[in-house]
Amino acid sequence: MKQNGLKIIICLFILFANNIFSQNKEFTMDRGIPDDCAECSPCVEGGVSENPLCTCFNKLVFQDADIHAVYALMADTAGINIVVDPELNIRISLKMENVSWCQFYSLLLDLYNLRSVSRGGYYYILSNDKYWTQKFGIIDNIKKEKQLQDKETRIFRIKNVSANKLVEPLQTTLSDNAEIVVDAESNSLIISDLPEKFPDVEAMIDSLDMLGKQIKITCQIVQIDKSKLDELGVNWQGEKVDGEVTLSANMNQVGGAGAAASMGNFTWGIISGEYSIYTRLSAIISEGKGRILDQPHIITMDNIQAEIFSGKQIPINTQDEAGNIITTMISVGTKLNVVPRITKGDKITLDLNIERSGYAYAAGGYELTTRSVKTTLNVDSGDVIVIGGLITNEKQETEYGVPLLKDLPLIGRLFRFESETVNTSVITLFITPEIL
Repeated sequence: MKQNGLKIIICLFILFANNIFSQNKEFTMDRGIPDDCAECSPCVEGGVSENPLCTCFNKLVFQDADIHAVYALMADTAGINIVVDPELNIRISLKMENVSWCQFYSLLLDLYNLRSVSRGGYYYILSNDKYWTQKFGIIDNIKKEKQLQDKETRIFRIKNVSANKLVEPLQTTLSDNAEIVVDAESNSLIISDLPEKFPDVEAMIDSLDMLGKQIKITCQIVQIDKSKLDELGVNWQGEKVDGEVTLSANMNQVGGAGAAASMGNFTWGIISGEYSIYTRLSAIISEGKGRILDQPHIITMDNIQAEIFSGKQIPINTQDEAGNIITTMISVGTKLNVVPRITKGDKITLDLNIERSGYAYAAGGYELTTRSVKTTLNVDSGDVIVIGGLITNEKQETEYGVPLLKDLPLIGRLFRFESETVNTSVITLFITPEIL
């Protein structure tokens, strides 16, 4: 039953095709049939034409014929060369009467979605989909070749920001074949692209190559008596007075246990509003209960790291493989790395990395200890960040004796003596970021 049904469909298809060409002897040229077909007149029974392409067939019958064999017959009939794409695997079943060569050629192209391409001496038959895929590929290649020929190279000197920072945003305005190179020495961008792209490039560079706001970071380092810390009025829980603060601290300790135990732990406080912490600090200093060790300040750009260090260098002796003594100077003290970022409403987000290093005398040299903390704070311009609890121990040697007699040779040591004291200090940092 299935075979009989298939035969009925094939017969209906043949009758439908034959009916079309019995009613209308015209055909379209848009699938690439030979140009000479335009000269052919409709077939008349018994008619003869001098043009082989206008040859009329009284009857054509194909039953499950391979498309390659069908086009071979048509090539022999018209005396032309026809090459069929090897990828085509089509079986043809048709019965037609009084149809010209050109009509039948056009019918095959339409029925099976094929394309005929003249390639200098022969006609190439391929699927219509493959034809357009190749066509668009050729057009795309032609466009790319033209773009390569039309490209220009221009140099843009970046004045206010790093040229590297502009590469990624500029990529969105450039064509696919554009080239962009950074010359770090001159802080310039070398761009090769189509001329019509450069107005957008220039507009983006103008909008991005601008000076950002500057931020002044003031850091006052104060040695203060521990008993006086409470008089500063600081909430040492990492909470901000008269506002809010985002605080996430991560402390890390490196070094010997003996020295570390004497350094204490970091404690935090943030002061804002009209509260004047410096007034109380001045009162403590005037009482002799505190002294300013250092008060450095630095100005940096928005989102640019700044570093402040206050301390000294101590000699550390080590031995090499040959037993030679090598002295290396090590910096100890307080180091502050900060990256300020201005956020909405002129607030400042600070990425703080604070490191406090200390030392203690030990057998054969010094015992070094480092305590560090990383945190992120969100404060207003002018807020004071107070960091306390940084304890340092410093050894001080003092010589006493009877004037003149203590300096006599040999017997002078009988009239002098030395004392050694260890001074314990609590170092407090007052950090103030301010938008200029």
